[in-house]
Amino acid sequence: MSGEQLALDIEGMLHEARVQSTPEWSGAPLHFTTDYYSPGDLDAAFEHWQFLHAHDPVQSGSRLWSRSIAVPESRQVGGHGFVLYTADLRCEPWKHAEKHEGCMCVGDLMYQAICEPCEWNAIADRENGVVEMWHDHALPGWRELPIVPARLRMLDKVGLSKAARKWIEEHYPRSMQVPGAPIITERRPFGTRHVPSRSPWGGYDLSHTAVDPERIVEGSKPLRPKASHFPAPPRSAAQAPAVGLGD
Repeated sequence: MSGEQLALDIEGMLHEARVQSTPEWSGAPLHFTTDYYSPGDLDAAFEHWQFLHAHDPVQSGSRLWSRSIAVPESRQVGGHGFVLYTADLRCEPWKHAEKHEGCMCVGDLMYQAICEPCEWNAIADRENGVVEMWHDHALPGWRELPIVPARLRMLDKVGLSKAARKWIEEHYPRSMQVPGAPIITERRPFGTRHVPSRSPWGGYDLSHTAVDPERIVEGSKPLRPKASHFPAPPRSAAQAPAVGLGD
């Protein structure tokens, strides 16, 4: 046995002793859950799971909620909070033969938006979906905001272009020109992700595909035809399928 392997074995035994001496966990579940838990509770559960399995090569994925890499920071809009989490329930290919027939994996990357002040959450299998549900919760009426036309040059080296800022300032209601408020922009078919922190007030730049397809941009043709392959506007949090949401 090499000295390196011996050191690893000793560290593994010491870690196992630390695990055995740890009090029984009483926080958020150490597995996937659709129940409401605060961001602090979810963060603590994920950290504890990592501690328990630090030397366990079999447990490669926790299935727990962890903060989204795409939107890691929390944000506030008025009296509402926003934190985005993900939970990876997808297949682990190394657990299968070449064919996945009879696969028992749950099977998707899930997203959860949380408003801690209201003890509210929404869960869906699309990032755009939970972002829209959170805006429905925190900023009712956002779907009626003017759609920034694609003809404007949206971005320059420092962020939103002067032309885009001027158009937004002239067309958006003052009540929605506040810290954390979103904008809605006309998009091309393959650029429909809702982008965080890109509004003039640090809120989301939301794709026009989230709103009524008959909305018009400055008198042009409808944003998309009635029969389209764009995702439909999400149902409300209360109608989201197959998961439990806290109100």
